[in-house]
Amino acid sequence: MYDECATNTKNHKNLNCLYNKKAPQLTDKTGLDILLQLCPYMHPCVKAKNLIISSGANATYTCCSTNQLKTLQSNLQLPYQYLSRCPACFSNFVAMYCEMTCSVNQSTFTDVTYVFELNYTMTNDYAYSMFRSCSNVSSPSTNTPALKLLCGPYAHNCDAHKWITYMNSVSNGLAPFQIDVTFSDNSSVGMNYQTGKCNETQLNGDDACSCNDCPSACDGPPPTPPTPPKPWLICGIDGYYFTMICVFAGFCVLQTIIKTFLNNFWPRFLDKPLASDDELGLVEKWGLFLENCLQSAFRKWGKVCATHPFVILFAGIVIVGVCGYGLRYMTITTDPVELWSAPTSQARLRKDYYDQHFGPFYRTEQLIIQAPRSKTSFYYPYTSSTDKSDQQNITFGPILDKAILHEILSLQLEIEKIVTKHGNETIGLNDICLKPLAPFNNNCTVLSVLNYFQNDHRTIDMTAMTDGGFFLQDDYHDHLMACTSGAASIDDATKLHLSCLGTFGGPVFPWVALGGYNGTKYLEATAAVITFPVVNYYNDSKKLDRALAWEKEFLSFMKQYVLRNGTNLTVAFSAERSIEDEINRESGADVMTIIASYLIMFAYVAIALGRFGSCGFAGTMVDCQLAVGLSGVLIVLCSVVMSLGIFSYAGVPLTLIIVEVIPFLALAVGVDNIFILVQHYQRYGWRPHETPENRLGRVLGEVAPSMFMSSISETVAFFLGGLSTMPAVRTFSMMAGLAIFCDFLLQITCFVAILALDSKRQNANRFDCVCCIKVQDKEPTENDGILYRLVKNYCAPGILSRCFRPIAVCLFVGFACFSGAVLHKVEIGLDQSLSMPEDSYVLNYFDGINNYLSVGAPVYFVVKEGQNYTNPDEANQICGGTGCNNNSLIEQIARMSKMPNYALPIAYPASSWLDDYYDWLKPQSSCCRYSTTNATETFCNATVVSDACTPCRSAEESAQSSRPSPEEFIKFLLWYLNDNPEMKCAKGGHAAYGSSVKMVSEGNTSQVGATSFMAFHTVTKTSKDFIGCLRHANEIADQISMNTTAEVFPYSIFYVFYEQYLTIVHDTIFNLGVSLAAIFLVVFLLLGFDLLSAIIVVGTILMILLDMFGAMYLWSIPLNAVSLVNLVMAVGISVEFCAHVARAFAMSQRRTRVARAEEALAEMGSSVLSGITLTKFVGIAILAFSKSQIFKVFYFRMYLCVVLLGASHGLIFLPVLLSYIGPKRRRGQGKHQALHDESAKLHNDDAFSRNIMNESDPLRTRVVGGNVPVNH
Repeated sequence: MYDECATNTKNHKNLNCLYNKKAPQLTDKTGLDILLQLCPYMHPCVKAKNLIISSGANATYTCCSTNQLKTLQSNLQLPYQYLSRCPACFSNFVAMYCEMTCSVNQSTFTDVTYVFELNYTMTNDYAYSMFRSCSNVSSPSTNTPALKLLCGPYAHNCDAHKWITYMNSVSNGLAPFQIDVTFSDNSSVGMNYQTGKCNETQLNGDDACSCNDCPSACDGPPPTPPTPPKPWLICGIDGYYFTMICVFAGFCVLQTIIKTFLNNFWPRFLDKPLASDDELGLVEKWGLFLENCLQSAFRKWGKVCATHPFVILFAGIVIVGVCGYGLRYMTITTDPVELWSAPTSQARLRKDYYDQHFGPFYRTEQLIIQAPRSKTSFYYPYTSSTDKSDQQNITFGPILDKAILHEILSLQLEIEKIVTKHGNETIGLNDICLKPLAPFNNNCTVLSVLNYFQNDHRTIDMTAMTDGGFFLQDDYHDHLMACTSGAASIDDATKLHLSCLGTFGGPVFPWVALGGYNGTKYLEATAAVITFPVVNYYNDSKKLDRALAWEKEFLSFMKQYVLRNGTNLTVAFSAERSIEDEINRESGADVMTIIASYLIMFAYVAIALGRFGSCGFAGTMVDCQLAVGLSGVLIVLCSVVMSLGIFSYAGVPLTLIIVEVIPFLALAVGVDNIFILVQHYQRYGWRPHETPENRLGRVLGEVAPSMFMSSISETVAFFLGGLSTMPAVRTFSMMAGLAIFCDFLLQITCFVAILALDSKRQNANRFDCVCCIKVQDKEPTENDGILYRLVKNYCAPGILSRCFRPIAVCLFVGFACFSGAVLHKVEIGLDQSLSMPEDSYVLNYFDGINNYLSVGAPVYFVVKEGQNYTNPDEANQICGGTGCNNNSLIEQIARMSKMPNYALPIAYPASSWLDDYYDWLKPQSSCCRYSTTNATETFCNATVVSDACTPCRSAEESAQSSRPSPEEFIKFLLWYLNDNPEMKCAKGGHAAYGSSVKMVSEGNTSQVGATSFMAFHTVTKTSKDFIGCLRHANEIADQISMNTTAEVFPYSIFYVFYEQYLTIVHDTIFNLGVSLAAIFLVVFLLLGFDLLSAIIVVGTILMILLDMFGAMYLWSIPLNAVSLVNLVMAVGISVEFCAHVARAFAMSQRRTRVARAEEALAEMGSSVLSGITLTKFVGIAILAFSKSQIFKVFYFRMYLCVVLLGASHGLIFLPVLLSYIGPKRRRGQGKHQALHDESAKLHNDDAFSRNIMNESDPLRTRVVGGNVPVNH
């Protein structure tokens, strides 16, 4: 063959001429230039350089003319764009056509039967070697092997023979005529070009291929996955279990030994009071002084409040009103980013950086569609071959049935027509959607399998018959096969000659549009995924509102669609706003549950505070203290209002978790203090000649120090919790601390005033709540209450009995050891389905994601400003093609994505604008050309046919330096980023990379600023998957940054929500540790520098927290920000369970620890049990009926655990522990207290003295804060 003499009427490509003469000499400069580009080993310069011919013999004889070379160059454009990144691959590949077209020996291995058909024989050695050199070459823009795009229908099982056969078939749209290839092992009859190795420099001087495209070019062996850590086993048992079993067994043995010792030497451990204060140590004197100062101060303050109740109440109302006025400035944030990610956190800063430079990640509206009534089908592609190996049986999943595809397309087109009113505008999808090729192509991006058919029903129905018209050759099956193999194909290489590109101008990858298949068997999909990307906006609420309005209409349409009759589709759907909408709906739905819970607690408090000793109605109405109970609850709510109002003045936004949790916490703490104050007031009778004001002051002086200690402990602990970097935890801690402090202030002022008024009402025998009704001659009620008597007479003696105490200690320590053993097994994260109501449509969508999605979210590796891409050395740190570093960004990501048998976060290699740009610049392609008119250079895209258009870089320039100069780099880059991909140039960067490169203007010049490289995460179904992807992506980016000039970081849409879990363990330890330290310090100081009491209280709270983790493990409650807030709250509530009992024990003057523990449990334990325990229990029980899963898990379950564990430890374990190792009696406490008691002059009163030190009943004398006896 030689020259061209005809045109193929079917594809309009030039045909060669029959020629059986000697090869003519090629002298045309254009022809020689093309020959140098395509077939350099035939060019005389290369021959001379490589000593193939002697120097000076520059004549070139070929069987191809300049016209043939031009046609060959044009026909090779597509494979050149995908294969030239590996010079050895392209050289080996193009040699097949160089030999066929230009070789002087072509007659030995070709046989031209017709002008439009040729028989071509080549050796298997060449075929296999050429295939191996190209098998690993990647396509940067599609993140897939290049051969998947060039092997046509054989992409899923491509081999050397199938690839070569397909590339030479006229059906592929590239070959000008049919070339029938025969493979032979005989080199004498077949073309046997000696292929170059991909890891070697080529004959024309081109560098070896990169590691990414040629594994043999990599330094060292391929990376191997790290060995997963082996489980810690001791004697075949989990190491944590074994250790805790040993600890528990050792404790039991030690307890037995100590108990035996104490039984033998019990008398030595009786507390013996000292005779005088002279024997007090300095620390004890200071402690005694502090204790009595507190009692005296609160006694005087109580008297003031009781004397002037109306003044106190008025002042309190004014202060509450002023603080509460701040609520008019209240704002509530529901943005998850603002809730869980600190503005200074790494993920938040990276998100802001990405949004500012590349725009926010697009909003996603998505459908996951199944066809449950459709069945799997089988398709037999047409072939004229009788070889059984060429006859295929292809399985098509039920979702790819033609009728189903038509139904899905109808649904898709209906969605595209959805419009809504927003203000004076009519908003449709076309107004808000992502348009990557705008303004040249204004079609919306729709990632759907139907876009393989350009969203056209008629295209789905297209068929193509064989030439004789007897057989169906191609239909939608063949087109799907081609497009799932090469989504970026502009021609599907079937007789249909349809494009696989979507109407928006870009590819739709099968792993994005299909789901429910194994491996890469896309055609066996059982689900279709349709994604409508919508433009997101950075700091533009008006444009964002337009998108939100359309999404609302979209969701309304989909909710109606799933109720339609007659549809064959099952659709799960979601919009970008869905999760936030459902969370808000969930919060609204649970309002009644929360209100019911609080109302029941209010009712219990109001009733339980009363003392009912009279049988008649009138006596009951006098004894009833409903107004006191309601006032106490109202004061708790006022404290919450004050806290929220003060922070609203400061502009701190509230969160739903604050609104839901802080009232619960304040009610728990506040009610406990109210019960302690009221019940002690009821139990401590009148002293002779004592006025109501003095009595109330005396009671407040006795119990207020305990209330002060617990409240200050909690306040300081919560305020220190504000050091947390997590916004929701920090804000909750600060507001909770202030609410508890305000509650304490209102209790010792307004509530004392209310109690004083109620006392006067009772003394005057007036009805509760209806003070105008008065009863005559009612005897005062003396009733300690059923619960008090039950605790005093049965519970306290039973708990502190000799038999029960060691059993109790063993049980509590045993559960603590179990909790320690499973501590590391508590799950971390938050299953996103838990945040949804049980009846939410989003739950179906989450199920669809878990069951059908085959790829995770996109991940962008962002290179910050400072990387000089015009410098080849710095560019080589990033790119992945020829000449690039083996540890470059693209190379490292590619290696990680290909690492076998290792669950890494990267599913596909990253797309690279830089590598595609270098390919786009090559003179052999027709991508980068320009024309010059009046000294103005104008870009010519590949579709422009004009002799005035010249390549951006000549072949000589490219041969001298494969990289452009700095000036050329910036100049041509601007053209590249605006060039749309099409048939002759698939490398145009506008669609794929238009938003990936940030150009920075510097005067009259431009520079490359921040850039991004997109890959895909693996499928993420659980919190563990999301956290793992984030952690590994950070590790990869850190490794890359070690080899680049500028910093590299990863970014994906979910990072900002899951970053908290990378440090959640540290945050938990920090918050709880700081809280415990604060409690220890306050208890130590306010218990009179009592070190042992402080250690015991903090140790008990620590055991409660440890057991909370054990309960979380047993009840499947994960550790996350919500549970961390609850754990911080648990610390505060635990103080209420422990501090009062511990202080009562420290103040008691009984002779033995057991008697003191029994007294403390009876006096304070009954108030704690009736107050915080039962109040919270009845309120929590209602939460079990909530429709919200997050309420059931994180509020009902955790609150119940807090109350049960707190009550059991505070009322059982702590008294038992105190009975063993509690602090000794306060030396001088009794004498000092008596000297300073303003009622000491009454000691000689007979009724008073009858109760002093009645050892027959050690609890008969009630002492809190001293040994002051009282009347019954």
